[in-house]
Amino acid sequence: MESRIKTSKTWKRHLPQKPRRVQRGFYSEQKNSSQKKVLKIILGIFIILIIQSIFQIKYLQVDKIVLQNNQDLTFEDINGAIDSSLTANKLLVFKKNNFFLLDTDELKNILLENFNLDDVTVVKKYPDILEITVTEKISQFIWQKDDSIYLLDNKGVLNRQIRGVDQKYLILKDFRTQRPVGDQIFSNNEIETINQIYLLWDEMIGDSPKLANININDTWDLELHTEIGFYVKVDINEDISQQLSVLKEIISENITGIDIDYIDVRFGDKVYFK
Repeated sequence: MESRIKTSKTWKRHLPQKPRRVQRGFYSEQKNSSQKKVLKIILGIFIILIIQSIFQIKYLQVDKIVLQNNQDLTFEDINGAIDSSLTANKLLVFKKNNFFLLDTDELKNILLENFNLDDVTVVKKYPDILEITVTEKISQFIWQKDDSIYLLDNKGVLNRQIRGVDQKYLILKDFRTQRPVGDQIFSNNEIETINQIYLLWDEMIGDSPKLANININDTWDLELHTEIGFYVKVDINEDISQQLSVLKEIISENITGIDIDYIDVRFGDKVYFK
């Protein structure tokens, strides 16, 4: 008798199976990538610290300033203008006063903005020297009004503010009611008159006595004050040379040896004393 036996392979489902391979490569790569990023950050910080330590070496810090060709400017003036720039940070962690990081063009611009200069050169000299050579605009006068004291050039233009009067300059004491606006303190005609007095006094009177200051008021009735005390009244609408010539004769006769307050030479040969 033929038997019918149905065969089936379902029994294979119950046989022990090999464990499936778990794909861990993705997680491993992710972990390695994170570790590499951390290492790169640590390495970057380490490199920055190394570079910073190199740039912060005291040997390379520019802290010696040499000022050349200056007449009115002082070391204190220059140092005060650029000190904040030298001590500032660059890229957050570096000091600008490092020899290799120091920007001389930046310092040059600061000096040109702060002082009335025709030119300035800034040169680094290894390892810690900053050499500054200035060409100043020459000042002949000091302009003084109230508490303000400025150097003034021979064109009547402000040069720069100074801390106190310097007797090597002729001082222009301004008692006018209105304070001039801007840098042009005197008009062309006014500064021409001042220059004329300045030059003629030097030529005709010299230092005997020396002209110390000129007092200027609203009406321009000028008072020329000497270093020995008395002052001279002049009329700017008349010949200044002639008035100073009269003064010279008076001084030569030692009339100024008496105790006087002023000499008035505004009226030709008629001279008044007080």
